[in-house]
Amino acid sequence: MPESGLTSWSHDLSARERVRKIATTLTQPRSVEWIRDQAQVSSWQTAKDELEMLVEFGQIHAFEGDDGHTKYAPNYQRRYLTAVTELINDHTREELREEVAAIQTAIDEWKAEYGVGSRSELEATIADADADLDGESIRERNRVLREWERYADNKRLVAHALELYDDARSLSPEWDGPSNTSVSLSQ
Repeated sequence: MPESGLTSWSHDLSARERVRKIATTLTQPRSVEWIRDQAQVSSWQTAKDELEMLVEFGQIHAFEGDDGHTKYAPNYQRRYLTAVTELINDHTREELREEVAAIQTAIDEWKAEYGVGSRSELEATIADADADLDGESIRERNRVLREWERYADNKRLVAHALELYDDARSLSPEWDGPSNTSVSLSQ
């Protein structure tokens, strides 16, 4: 069989590394078997052992599913705190304040463009029978709703980074400033 030009994502990774890669990027609870299959690992026990190690270190959570089998789920709390830490370490306080302002500007523009005061009001215009919107207009509003939600989540994340900025910086006195000041946070 001829080789394709693409290299498999798992080519240079061990079985345990592949399990870690899949498990730490979960978006919903999954079984050992599902993770083993996605990680392209032949041994169920290898996958199970690696998942248990990730649970022990707080990378993921384990719980009993409705089917009586153990399921593994993302540790959203850890992911969130890691994201806040990265924002603090990679950006100045001024950059974070500017990002909050940029996000709010985008939200204010959507409010003005659609004549609404909130995301939920924009969502209500989609179902409004009197609005007489065509399919393309509805799709565009759905796109804006998704982006608005993402921007609101990012604004909340950046705001938390600002709230914790001084405390987090005081824990790393050797820190000499952000490593990259040209990164856009809202994208």
